[in-house]
Amino acid sequence: MESITHYINGVRIDESFCSIQQGSTLLAAISPNRTVTTAPGRHGSIPTGLPPVFPERTVTLNCKTFGNKYRAGLERLARMCTAPSVTLGRRFDDGPMQETAAELTSFAADDDSLHPGISVSFTAVFAMPQVWWRDPQAYDRPLASNATASLWPAARTWTQKYWTRWSGEANNSTSLLADFVTMWMGEENNSTSLLIPLADGVPDGMFGDAPVTDLILRLPKGVTSATVTDPVSNTGVIWQGNANANMFTYVDCGNSQAWQSTNDHQWTKSGSDVTGGLDYPAGGMLQCWPSPTDNGYRLATKLTGSADPLLAHVRRAWW
Repeated sequence: MESITHYINGVRIDESFCSIQQGSTLLAAISPNRTVTTAPGRHGSIPTGLPPVFPERTVTLNCKTFGNKYRAGLERLARMCTAPSVTLGRRFDDGPMQETAAELTSFAADDDSLHPGISVSFTAVFAMPQVWWRDPQAYDRPLASNATASLWPAARTWTQKYWTRWSGEANNSTSLLADFVTMWMGEENNSTSLLIPLADGVPDGMFGDAPVTDLILRLPKGVTSATVTDPVSNTGVIWQGNANANMFTYVDCGNSQAWQSTNDHQWTKSGSDVTGGLDYPAGGMLQCWPSPTDNGYRLATKLTGSADPLLAHVRRAWW
């Protein structure tokens, strides 16, 4: 049975004399904003063709403190929930930490829940201004140029139980048997290596299931124009400018900014501002949405001035 553990500002809260009702943070309500356009004499409304826009969501923690420290537990949770800056966290089994910035909207004891000396139940309600749960760690994912590149792999299963490879020279070394595959989470030989058992496959949600709206792209040196689009949402980003053989061009899609730097991992704005060359198509600024059919995240890239790969600075996102 899958379990969920809960955190506030990195401190686990559902242990010792406190429990959180399972499912409290499983799925906050989703209610997209809609722009409704109608026409005289036409039934229904006219679709905009644009990706949905989501307002902030609300997450509820149903808590109970109990035992001879039930009141101290209540006061501890009240202190943590009312902190000036709150980051909620959750973890499913041994999966990655998922975090979201939060703002408390209410904290109250439940009706008739107080049992003096035994337990008290209460409910904390938080707004989620950033809408989604995010991976606290960012990864630098290579993207092939002039291709439809994979940002995160699609869900998949394997039918074979094992695969083999030569330990050295082909047909002249020991054959090794393995029941897993590995992949780099970021750049090859410069990031964590992930081991995936063949029996488990890549389950839905392993690399996220919500749109990524704050990508930062590093364009290779010498690029004069770049277009990166998401085939699911038809959003994209376009940059045009003078070639610079000594600098990388960085495009921050979340903040609509661009800059050039000699630093090969300059993920915060610094160096020469080239935001003037930034644009986007009719679908809107680039967001990378998972495919509805296989949960894969893909981006189509088109460059002039270089055939080298791009690099995407990205954090996974979950509903």
